[in-house]
Amino acid sequence: AGAVAPLTALFVTMLALTNYCLRHVDVSFYQILRSLVIPFNIAIGFAVFGHLPSANASLCCVVVMVGFLLGSVSELNFSQEGFIFGVLSSVTVALYSVSVKKVLPVVAGDTWRLMHYTTMLGLLMLAPAIFFTGEWSGAVASGKLSSPWFWLAMSMTAVVGFLINIAYFALIKFGSPLSTHVTGCTKSALQTVLSILIFGNRVSFMNCVGIGLTLVGSALFSLERYLERQRAEHAVARSDGNGPR
Repeated sequence: AGAVAPLTALFVTMLALTNYCLRHVDVSFYQILRSLVIPFNIAIGFAVFGHLPSANASLCCVVVMVGFLLGSVSELNFSQEGFIFGVLSSVTVALYSVSVKKVLPVVAGDTWRLMHYTTMLGLLMLAPAIFFTGEWSGAVASGKLSSPWFWLAMSMTAVVGFLINIAYFALIKFGSPLSTHVTGCTKSALQTVLSILIFGNRVSFMNCVGIGLTLVGSALFSLERYLERQRAEHAVARSDGNGPR
């Protein structure tokens, strides 16, 4: 648990910075700041693990990042405080994913065990903040704590959040922090596509171009990663004398 405590503190910090950012800017501007996670992740991954993605994979990341930027552009309300919190949030998100990759061997690669540790430690760290920030008194004054619908919504949110974190850890375990963030950009683009198809949300031409670039860049990134694994496997097979001579 001691090795997981710094990871949990980083997670709590990430949540706080994200919420403070959204308090000062709209979602569109937050999404643009969030695209900075990819270059931060590459830099932090190099500092921690000492390796960089290939030139082709890096180019795909640039396509994804540009597409994500264009897909998020709308009428933006700039805020200096929101910008600072957003950049810091992107740094902590990148740090968190790299830290998860580094801490996983401590728990023998068990994502469920890591999830239990971070959940329990997170509760201990966040509980005092509920009282210091005045959220507890506000919740009591609202009268919602006695509503069964409130607890049903909170329970459903907790279950979904738990499953999302398990999937997040599994993506990092079997892939890489960078692949996880590229996947996150793809998810956001697909969410926008579904909102257009289901709810008829209006988007600009620039947004459509950005969504297309994100999806194409993500597909090319996945293909490049697959080819890299194939080349690595062939290289190992040849070194063992089992490959073609």
